[in-house]
Amino acid sequence: MKVFVKRLIALTIIVGSLVSCQDSVTEDLEIFEAETALTQDEVLSVVETMIVTYPITAVTNNAVTTTINDDFDLEEYAAKTERPKINFPFDIVIDGETITVLDLKQLKSLIKNHKGKKKPEFVFPISVELEDGSAQEIADKEGLKDYLDSLDEGVKPVFIFPLSVIVKGQTIEVSDENELRAIIGKPAKGRRPHLVFPLSVVLEDDSVLEIADKEEFKAYLDTLADGVKPEFVFPISIIKKGETIVVNSQEEFDELVKKPKKGKRPEFVFPVSVVLENGSVQEIADLDALKAYHQSLDKGVRPTYVFPLSIIKDGVTIVINSQEELNTICGK
Repeated sequence: MKVFVKRLIALTIIVGSLVSCQDSVTEDLEIFEAETALTQDEVLSVVETMIVTYPITAVTNNAVTTTINDDFDLEEYAAKTERPKINFPFDIVIDGETITVLDLKQLKSLIKNHKGKKKPEFVFPISVELEDGSAQEIADKEGLKDYLDSLDEGVKPVFIFPLSVIVKGQTIEVSDENELRAIIGKPAKGRRPHLVFPLSVVLEDDSVLEIADKEEFKAYLDTLADGVKPEFVFPISIIKKGETIVVNSQEEFDELVKKPKKGKRPEFVFPVSVVLENGSVQEIADLDALKAYHQSLDKGVRPTYVFPLSIIKDGVTIVINSQEELNTICGK
């Protein structure tokens, strides 16, 4: 009996030691992970207090390296990643001083020392210039994100000056691009992936149209009714963050692009008329005839409409008197 009790006590001590050892290993692992990764709050603090010189790279939950191009990407990365890991070195700007961050310890120290401070930010609304020279007002940060998402990857936003920014609680008027860069660094560029041409789309009559370049794609989008998405013939390829990706379905495309591009134009009220190359006028009776007309145009040639004409937008019929009005209504 005494031997049994001694063995039981010894076994209890051994098991206790193993559990204690396991707990110690777990604690050590947690300490190690805390020392080699950021928290989500720390990443968001970087966004709030520091001007990051993008692009930077980071590691996802699946141990894949991803490129981060702006604050919006960094916020999204923080929200989706359990233990964010940003790759070093990279540059940041704090209070006008450029600092090269070499390791996690230095970054955590900077985050701690600047917690609660605010980096320069826009005073909304601001305005930007679109491709056709028209202006678009942006009401808030979400509107700025949507605008950047609408730009092709790598395309810079064109701000309309003067605009104002808040620096250390003080509102400062900014007169040009150079002043803006000095205060907030390089503005984030467009993030929409590039389509790789040529590609093909399915028309309403189930025929297939090959599109050679961006200009032809714009002309094709002009033929679509408001809210109608292009129907691609898959697979197609897109370039996103410098990487060419083969896309095999509409679902894959929607996931990569986030906001599938819709047809730009509201519906025409037919018939409409266009001016041909020889100066004569051709009447177009319906959408099928408009598509056929677009296909007859030489590469890069835009249609010349005869004004006034009418369109239906959001259920309302609007009379359009010029190409400029048409471009404005269609968001060009």
